Amino acid sequence: MDKRRMKGQFGFGESLKTMKPVTRDLSVIVGCYNESANLETNIIELAQFLDGLKRSYELLVVDDGSLDNSVAILRDLEQKVPGLVVLRNPKNMGKGFSIRNGILNCSGKYIIFTDSDMAYAQTNVRTVLERLESGCPVVVGNRRLPDSVYTVNNRLVRYVYRRHFLGTAFNLVIRRLFGITTHDTQSGLKGFQRQVAERIFERIYTDGFLFDVEVFVRAKRLGIPIEEIPVHLTYSSDASTVRQLRSFFTILPELMRIKMLDLRGAYDSPTLPQADHADGTPAAHEQRSLESNAAAGSKPPANP
Repeated sequence: MDKRRMKGQFGFGESLKTMKPVTRDLSVIVGCYNESANLETNIIELAQFLDGLKRSYELLVVDDGSLDNSVAILRDLEQKVPGLVVLRNPKNMGKGFSIRNGILNCSGKYIIFTDSDMAYAQTNVRTVLERLESGCPVVVGNRRLPDSVYTVNNRLVRYVYRRHFLGTAFNLVIRRLFGITTHDTQSGLKGFQRQVAERIFERIYTDGFLFDVEVFVRAKRLGIPIEEIPVHLTYSSDASTVRQLRSFFTILPELMRIKMLDLRGAYDSPTLPQADHADGTPAAHEQRSLESNAAAGSKPPANP
């Protein structure tokens, strides 16, 4: 095993020893970066929907070092919306880091994460939860299933078509490269039973958006079945285009890094690694978790 990886060099992903105990039925995790324009409306609507599920829940919003007034909006909402918990990364770290931060700090029996633009219909969130409750270990929204529906503003038709085409091609490459069967690895709607999330995310090493690929590689190595469900998406903006174009130039080397980790067996072991330091000081990845919580103004989560 590569010792550099064991010391956390490859990101925020080696240990879940600080995961909180279960105190709620559901944890919903939302990553946020410079989303101030519609953030308040989206969070309030999501919280109202979760109220209607009649389950105990928490809504964790992880701010990824926003430069606008997203944090101020979230802190204000935190005082008004029961169940809302705001975390903040030390700096802009990436979607994978944000989702892992949320998972480390969540306390739900079932865990769902979705995108801050709320493109996925709330009924899709309900379906994911119901499938998890019925026994499915992992449930993923699949935008490419025949029953999936897109609601698109006319000016965005070309953008959505291009995005759909590129996404289909990307997923074909991923399936061939890693031998997985999921047709929409980058879907922004995913749900996990808690014990499954623990086993999968103990071996996630990517801070950026390609962490989703690792989720499916890890699930395959553990023999965890994945259910894909059709979704209804509403596209009202193409604001993510710039981020996607910037990410394009990092995709190939990042995929190769994930493939090399796979070949080294990084996703195979179901056991947690031992502490890196004999003196008991936290390993790099654990220290990053503590820093993340300190930035959020919360105490480090207790061991389960």
